[in-house]
Amino acid sequence: MTAPEAKAPPGPGFVAGIRLATGVHQQFLFPVAQLLAYHAPPRLDNESVNSISEGMRAFAEALYLGPHDGPPPHIGHRIRIRQGTPWLDYGDGEKRLGLPAARSWVNVVEVGGPVRILVLFAPLAAGAGQTAIAEHVRVCHARGAMRWGTTYHA
Repeated sequence: MTAPEAKAPPGPGFVAGIRLATGVHQQFLFPVAQLLAYHAPPRLDNESVNSISEGMRAFAEALYLGPHDGPPPHIGHRIRIRQGTPWLDYGDGEKRLGLPAARSWVNVVEVGGPVRILVLFAPLAAGAGQTAIAEHVRVCHARGAMRWGTTYHA
């Protein structure tokens, strides 16, 4: 079996517009740390909803995320916690994304709990509240405009 070809992630200018949210979902047997990634709406002259969607697809491909309507694939060890600070290795050899996580999220990850990463392709305003984010996830799921996968802390 051959290893999949490495996908190039979007550049740092694009990644700077990605918004991250974390939470803990209490599964029936064990908690799952969740990481949601979406992009802010177009703000620069060279950005559009389509270019943001393409960039988020490239971000999801670099993470080896799978289709939303199948089981979330294991994507390798993409989460690191160093000195209590969690970050995501998104495929850029030099850059990492710091994660905005509560201690409860870090606790789940540090003891070996799974991290479910969900990347949405459609942009959403950075100031959106929980209700708006939940509705946006439902809409993206219904349209197939998202990818997901499972990782663990290494």
